[in-house]
Amino acid sequence: MLLAVDIGNTSTALGLFEGERLIAHFRIHTDRMRMESEYRVLLKNLFALEGLPPPKAAILSSVVPPVEREMGRAIEGLFGVKARVVDAEATGLVVAIDNPKEAGADRLVNAVGALAYPSPTGRYIVVDFGTATTFDLVEAPNRYLGGAITIGPQTAADALAQRTAKLPRIDLVPPQKAVGKNTLEALRSGLVLGYAALVEGMVRRFKEEAGEALVIATGGFAETLRPICPSFDLVDEDLTLKGLLRIHMAQG
Repeated sequence: MLLAVDIGNTSTALGLFEGERLIAHFRIHTDRMRMESEYRVLLKNLFALEGLPPPKAAILSSVVPPVEREMGRAIEGLFGVKARVVDAEATGLVVAIDNPKEAGADRLVNAVGALAYPSPTGRYIVVDFGTATTFDLVEAPNRYLGGAITIGPQTAADALAQRTAKLPRIDLVPPQKAVGKNTLEALRSGLVLGYAALVEGMVRRFKEEAGEALVIATGGFAETLRPICPSFDLVDEDLTLKGLLRIHMAQG
C-alpha cells in the first residue's frame, strides 16, 4: 500500500495505491495554517471513513513548504512511515531548463506520469489546470524541456469578481454561444470559451516550436474543457498521483 500526496496551492490530492491500482482518492483544501495534529486527525478520519488499511510507504510532492512539513509529520506520526519528498533528482528526469531547481515538483511529477502513455512522436504536452495553469513539454525517455505558466481559470474568475463592483462569481460551465445576451452568458463566454482559446493557442505554439506531441490534460478544469478543446488527446485527472507511483516504483 502506497500513500501518494500532491500538495497544491489550492487543493491537496491524496491517493492510496494497492500495487498499481488506485483504490482510493481524496481531495482536500490546502490550508497553510493547519498543524500536524490536525492533518493527523483528518487523515485518520478519511481512512476510517472508507475502511482503508494503513499505507506501508508514502511519497509526497509539494509546492507549499509549510504544508509539506506538517503533512509529512502527520503521515509519520499516524502510520509510522516517513514520506519520501520528491525533488528534481528523485524524478529521474533530465530537467533541461536554465535552473532545474525552479521546476515545480508537481510539473515534474506530471511529466513522469505522462511518459507512461505511448506517444507516436515521443513528445508530450501536459496541461495542468490548478491555481495556475501550466503547459509542459516532455520528451521520451526522460527529458523535461520546459513550459509556460498562466493564471488558472477559477483564479481568474475569482479575481474578476473581487475587483469589479457588479460582476458576480459564476460556475465555470461552457455557454451555448460565444455572443452572450446577458452578464452571466458573457462571463461564461469570456472565462470558459476564452480560456479554451488560450489553451488551444498555447498548444498550437508548442507544436510549432517542438513538433507534434501527445496532449494530456489534467486538473479540475480538464473535464470541463474536454468537449471544446479538440487538441486534448486524453484527460487523466489522476496523472500527478500516477506520476508519484511511477517514481516510487522506480526508486524501489
